[in-house]
Amino acid sequence: MNDKQATIYDVAELAGVSIATVSRVLSGGSASRLSRQKVEEAVAKLDYQPPLARRAPERTVENRTLALVVSNLTNPYYANLTAGAEEAARRNGYALQLYSHDLNEPVSPALINQLIEHRPAGAVLVGSMVENGTDSELLSHMERLRQAMPLAIIGPRIEGLDCINITSDLSLSVRKSIAHLMALGHENIAFIGGSSSIRSASVREQAFYNEMERLGKQVLRIGTETGFSPRDGEMCVAKLFASLQPEKRPTALIAINDLVALGALRELQRLGLRVPQDVALIGCDNQFFTPYLNPPLTTVDLHPADHGKNAVSELISAISGGNVYSFSQIRECSLIVRESCGMGMRRT
Repeated sequence: MNDKQATIYDVAELAGVSIATVSRVLSGGSASRLSRQKVEEAVAKLDYQPPLARRAPERTVENRTLALVVSNLTNPYYANLTAGAEEAARRNGYALQLYSHDLNEPVSPALINQLIEHRPAGAVLVGSMVENGTDSELLSHMERLRQAMPLAIIGPRIEGLDCINITSDLSLSVRKSIAHLMALGHENIAFIGGSSSIRSASVREQAFYNEMERLGKQVLRIGTETGFSPRDGEMCVAKLFASLQPEKRPTALIAINDLVALGALRELQRLGLRVPQDVALIGCDNQFFTPYLNPPLTTVDLHPADHGKNAVSELISAISGGNVYSFSQIRECSLIVRESCGMGMRRT
């Protein structure tokens, strides 16, 4: 569209769907995956903005609502982060409005339109909304949203985007896990779970390869396209141990998260392998169930509740100051040692 603003009719025509379908997609209603994809592609190509978004009234001090976009509230990591964010919002007199974004989907132009139309005082984004894609892809979408409101992103920094950014030291989380396993005598270690399309997972996987190569140790490059669920952990262990001779199998596993570790533990036990006597296991996220597994799971605590609190607090400071500022914070993680690695026992 050259000289005039695109309309909903233009979006419908380009997408090859009805106006009603476009309206449902833009409002977050039900639509088929294919229709949703067509509409979102048309919205992005035409740079369509809903009428309310085009009017874009200035924020006022009466607006005391913040948006929080997460990928999956059933994952305890996001539940803990949300609890921390909600506490900080409530303490400062703000309400928190939740939006969800599919873990496997790239950034959604329709959701960006919805946020602009609803016009919260600011937005905190975490998960696939700011993780699924390259820096350049994410930057083009986030810049449009940043023009409408202050942003706080929890996750790896998007290069070129001026916003509040809080992330864990993901490389350190892996190095701590490797150092602990090495101190117990493990040298043949594998990294399981994750997805190369998710930036934080790629950072952790690459940190594993880099550290193992730096130490001159064998590296099992098994790929990360197994996902983030317990079922993914089961499948990854089954495939890995079936493909290797017993003497070539890893003696320790580092999982992308505790859910994958949970599935890995079940599959190891099904295969008749003892944890930690035969295979040591480390997770990540320090989920509520990790002390209650058999054996209790060694894991890395990324402190998601603190991330939520800090992101909201910094966002409110930016709103109160009447300006949007760039702020980056890399927070340390903690290794929580439990029996799944044998505690203080060295391997012989």
